[in-house]
Amino acid sequence: MSYKEFAGKLTDFIAACPSMFHSVHSIAAELEAKGFSALKEKDAWNLEPGKGYYTIRNNSSIIAFMIPENLTDYHFQMSAAHTDSPTFKIKSVPEITGPAEYIRLNVEAYGGMIDSTWLDRPLTIAGRVMVDTGNGLESRLFYMDQDILTIPNMPIHFNREINEGFAFNRQVDLCPLFSCGAMTKGSFNQMVADELGVDVNAIKGKDLFLVNRQKGILWGYKDEFVSSPKLDDLECAYTTLQGFLNAEHGNKIDVYCCFDNEEVGSNTKQGAMSTFLHDVLRRINSALGKTEEEYYRAVSASFLVSADNGHAVHPNHPEKPMPAKTRFT
Repeated sequence: MSYKEFAGKLTDFIAACPSMFHSVHSIAAELEAKGFSALKEKDAWNLEPGKGYYTIRNNSSIIAFMIPENLTDYHFQMSAAHTDSPTFKIKSVPEITGPAEYIRLNVEAYGGMIDSTWLDRPLTIAGRVMVDTGNGLESRLFYMDQDILTIPNMPIHFNREINEGFAFNRQVDLCPLFSCGAMTKGSFNQMVADELGVDVNAIKGKDLFLVNRQKGILWGYKDEFVSSPKLDDLECAYTTLQGFLNAEHGNKIDVYCCFDNEEVGSNTKQGAMSTFLHDVLRRINSALGKTEEEYYRAVSASFLVSADNGHAVHPNHPEKPMPAKTRFT
């Protein structure tokens, strides 16, 4: 596969992952296409040699692993990336009315984004919605494939200091514009319900985020560069997945991990600092009939690559990164 073909597949993958929930859905689909079987954490695990498996937590984190035909070198070779990216989360009571008939959305920062890059862009929303089906709650993926929001910048004659260093007030300057009169208070939830085809009263919870609708591109006269929203960290989520799927698995256990909530510290039940990976490795050990002693020996011989977008070089500020000699020695 050429570099251009791979870059195109990467940007297609990113476009299919507007939220962490969509990321896991897309990863699971690729695993299923390669013959991997889904395991639920609440069920008993029966693992067979020569087969691949995956399990999902919170619909936003996923771990996959391959059991070799001959496990003669018992240890784990692991990679880890994350499914989430910096964005703005829409609050549960989203609408802010006024001035006049304008309606804006109430949002909070999720992760460490550069605020100014979100202004004057075509935006939409994505995430998950908890729906009461009458037989219990169901998690539904949600994505509005339409430009429905923007965060308008102030014109320069209203803010003459904009180019001299301006601190955005996130509660004022970064509220996305939703309507100027065609929608009223309550329209947001009704819109979500209409898109899902459910009654608005069936919606019991939402995890919805702003999405930059600009497409990822390959650019440069010699096609040297890739630019896309969510490169941090879907680039690593995709490349480690392809490495995992196309590897010669040999006689050890290969493990692919993609965790949620890296952008806010990973201290959730589905984050990298949770019990998720520990639980999966212990359950693999148990399902294979290994002892606790064998587990500790396997872990001690294991290796994990934590893959996140590094910011090694900035062409306009070469003084900022750690010197290359220090980075790689």
